Amino acid sequence: MSKNQEMIDKNIENIDEIFAWKDQYCVGVEEIDSAHMRLFTIVRRLLKNLMLKDFEKNKKTCMEVVKYLKQYTIQHFAQEEAFQVKIGYGGYANHKRIHDSMREITIPALERQMAETDFSEKSVEHFAGVCAAWLTAHVMLEDQAIVGRIRSQWETNLDSDALTLLQARAEHFMNSIFQIHIEAENMNYDGYDIGKSVYYYTIFRGESNRVYRAVTVINRELLCYTLGKLMGKELKTLDEIAMSMTGELSRTFSENFIRSYTNENIVLIGDGTVEKGRFQSDFKNSHPDISMLWNTPHGHIAFSVKAKKANL
Repeated sequence: MSKNQEMIDKNIENIDEIFAWKDQYCVGVEEIDSAHMRLFTIVRRLLKNLMLKDFEKNKKTCMEVVKYLKQYTIQHFAQEEAFQVKIGYGGYANHKRIHDSMREITIPALERQMAETDFSEKSVEHFAGVCAAWLTAHVMLEDQAIVGRIRSQWETNLDSDALTLLQARAEHFMNSIFQIHIEAENMNYDGYDIGKSVYYYTIFRGESNRVYRAVTVINRELLCYTLGKLMGKELKTLDEIAMSMTGELSRTFSENFIRSYTNENIVLIGDGTVEKGRFQSDFKNSHPDISMLWNTPHGHIAFSVKAKKANL
């Protein structure tokens, strides 16, 4: 057996282990648990097919997963929400908001991206990553919060209308900068990998003695395209000047978003780039209050912000 085949077999083995259904994921309602088990099975198959690099099999599986998710996000979400109402779950409003976003924004956006690229390897890998992230962050975590096993990661007090307004303002600002089509993909982005990107953090202090830590994530391809247009030349790498421009764009975007979010004056107290591993670790350890992801013809943009009381 070749080393390459050994690596593929090992990766498939890891997928089977990581995304194996466990009794601890049960919430105690047969219809809900059965739907979750089916989702584990179908996403596990999608991830394993990716390891085998079989384009036709991937395409067929993706179409099957999309079809299932459309049904899942209508029928299963309704069952789950009815159960939450029945038991008086305090996190119902936030949980329903996440469901609505997945059904109305994320799944349609991902389906369009795959169809428009004829199920390119990049679009399929991204779709698989989102599905894996949904299992990890929602089924394994958020759904466990319903039955009190853990605490929900999403605790923002903003209602759907306020979040929609923030989303619209963010997209207006990005359209002004990038001047390309921008499409909302995930209004509850959970920090999963979106390809080669720059991770730029900004920290602001507000008038209410709160500190806001924001991270803007922009695909390198999108940065090269945008900054190249601004500089009047083709960019293939991000040099020192391009990175300085990236920092300025990130600081300005973060400031505009946080001012809209808080309605208070804020002052920048720190900023800089971080590595992907650090970003994902921080994201997991201190889950943001708001986290959004958009797609463009040249790559993704994500933004998240976490508010904390300042240490006096």
